[in-house]
Amino acid sequence: MLRSSQLIRNKSRKISFHIHKFKTSQNECRESAVLSVHSSSSQRNLASASFSSSSGYNTSNGPIRASSINGQTASYKANGQATESDIIDFCTLVGLDIREQSETIAIKECPFCHETRGEASNQYKLGIKIDDGCYNCFRCGAKGSWKQFQEKMSTRKYQNCNHTKKNASMHSNSRKRRIHGPNSSRTERKSTAPKMPKPHLAEEYKSNLMKGSPQAKKALDYLVNERGLLVETLKKYSVGMATYQYRDTNGYVPSDSITFPWIVPAAFAEKEENIAGTPTVLRRIKARSLERKDWQRMHPSGGGLGLFGYDTIPCDAKEIIITEGEYDAMAVSQATGRPSVSLPNGTGSKLDQLMTMIEPFQKIYLWMDNDNPGQAAAKKIAAKIGITKCFIVKPTGSSAPKDANEALLMNLNLDEIINDAQLMQHENVTNFKTERAKVIEEMMNPNKYKGIGSESFPGLTNIVKGFRKGEMTIVTGPTGSGKTTFLSQLSIDFAEQDKPVLWGSFEIKNTRLMQKMMRQYHKKPYDHNEPNSLDVLNKMADNFEKLPFGFLTFHGGTHIDEVMDAMELTVKTNGVEHIIIDNLQFMLTPNPSANKFDMQDEAISKFRRFATEKNIHLILVVHPRKEKENKLDIDSIYGGAKVTQEADLVLILQSDKTKNSKYIDVRKNRYDGTLGYSNLSFDQSTLRYQEASIVGTPSGMETPINLNPVTSQPLSSTRPSMHSENESVDSPWSEMFQK
Repeated sequence: MLRSSQLIRNKSRKISFHIHKFKTSQNECRESAVLSVHSSSSQRNLASASFSSSSGYNTSNGPIRASSINGQTASYKANGQATESDIIDFCTLVGLDIREQSETIAIKECPFCHETRGEASNQYKLGIKIDDGCYNCFRCGAKGSWKQFQEKMSTRKYQNCNHTKKNASMHSNSRKRRIHGPNSSRTERKSTAPKMPKPHLAEEYKSNLMKGSPQAKKALDYLVNERGLLVETLKKYSVGMATYQYRDTNGYVPSDSITFPWIVPAAFAEKEENIAGTPTVLRRIKARSLERKDWQRMHPSGGGLGLFGYDTIPCDAKEIIITEGEYDAMAVSQATGRPSVSLPNGTGSKLDQLMTMIEPFQKIYLWMDNDNPGQAAAKKIAAKIGITKCFIVKPTGSSAPKDANEALLMNLNLDEIINDAQLMQHENVTNFKTERAKVIEEMMNPNKYKGIGSESFPGLTNIVKGFRKGEMTIVTGPTGSGKTTFLSQLSIDFAEQDKPVLWGSFEIKNTRLMQKMMRQYHKKPYDHNEPNSLDVLNKMADNFEKLPFGFLTFHGGTHIDEVMDAMELTVKTNGVEHIIIDNLQFMLTPNPSANKFDMQDEAISKFRRFATEKNIHLILVVHPRKEKENKLDIDSIYGGAKVTQEADLVLILQSDKTKNSKYIDVRKNRYDGTLGYSNLSFDQSTLRYQEASIVGTPSGMETPINLNPVTSQPLSSTRPSMHSENESVDSPWSEMFQK
């Protein structure tokens, strides 16, 4: 037998474990079908932590390493994994106050934090995950594996605490009292018997619910009147009532609770669980407080997992409905008569121990909550069980129920909802049924989805129907044509409508850009030589400061990933809806091994994906090629075709110096295909543009040019014009900005 000291000296020795997930079986009707699986699973070697008062080699759990804490010896496996009971035992051993939760063990006082000063808001911030032992403190940021947690707690720093020594001593004595055998005074071994509730508890709690006591009447009233469940359904699922202790800020408090037993058929129980040879085994009981929804307990701690209602399934059943919660499973069974069970811990349930109970069914319906976490969990579970036999139940419509229990209370046809379930689809594939409600909503309210308009440029707004979140706009124009000036004025229009805007100016410094924007926002001439110019300037600054603007501090060439990291954080923390990047060329950092056009295409793809996934409107300035002609076309934009292909909107600031004219040329409009021009005039005293004529013929051109929205090529003169001179008068966008 290897001693712990020898193991510590040989830390460099690599020890690998092949962890075989334990699988249980269903019932005697399927015993022969799963015999081979059950037989192989009994040979498993689960990696779990063990705590022993002596060092050595644990024949049931493999090699262990030991460290001493206050005279006690804490042993952990080489792979650092632990069970729930191991975590509880260790925390008790080192004197940590704990709170048992559905997925974690919460520690009252994080040993790695600074003093909490007894404030409740500073407590229970350290959580240890039950499934793998990883810890994380949301107060001080300490985190790591279960093995690392044990190693830190075994250092000298934590060995001098009086409460730790006291608790460790109490824990040691309580464990020694449970040891049997002639060598118990010298050798302590952890019991391999599973933790289980007393067999009669399920019937006892079930009887409590039907006794007619004031507490039972209150519980039945909740189950029948608020949950819509029949007494027959409650009896079928052995639902009961009991009083459990729950951890509150002032300690443990009693609370009347609804109990849900996990009853496992004998064929699916471990040998150690069914020594008496009974047809079914009570593996565990889940309790939910009537007083507070967040108060839940698993009795006993450290027990196995089960599916609530599994004992109600007929042995010849070919399909099963799995729900997120217990009330949902009973609702489905009551309304449809179909075999229904619920997961042990909702969307956070671990299925490894339950797979053998699920695998025999040919068809499995997953009815999780009709929200993002629920649907994400359904896809994850389907991938675990097998996507070819898992059907996702997702009610649709404007008044779709959140879950099966709500569907029951709404008197909906649960059979129809289940029959409409579909196999899991790829995350990037959808169908009309899924999008139907959104399609109808957009068709009924077209103005709602037109996007935000611009007060300064009502004609442009009329053409493009506003600027929408989730879209990418490309702006180009000759050098010095006024692209930044135009966009700064447009961004002020957004900000004045309380839409947060993030500016990324890589050509000119932020202070110069802010000067321009302050003067544009002031809308009046400013002369710094005036006697009261400082007062005017301070007033301008006070007003401008109220606008929801943010500015990236990058300047010059910057790697695109750095820029996007800053963009993502700002969108999350400040709710930014519009981002302006001026300009793309500064994102293309030199790379001798990369083609500059490939780099640009990659950058465009990243920006396009960001706009879509973050649901923001992104304006990207891209320089044009050097053209001999004054007028630019959509093909004049620098780089490959990907720039314009990915864009939803392409605006060209045309500048004809010979005729002293400027106009915004809409060359692509993915929203509805409308193209056109917006003539501009510039006021040097306010640095603002004004639309000379709302829409139609650019200055200096004899006739309007009508373009095909698909090819961007001129249409035949015999075809009707896309826009008339009077179109803007009747447009809701023109009316919006009429003063």
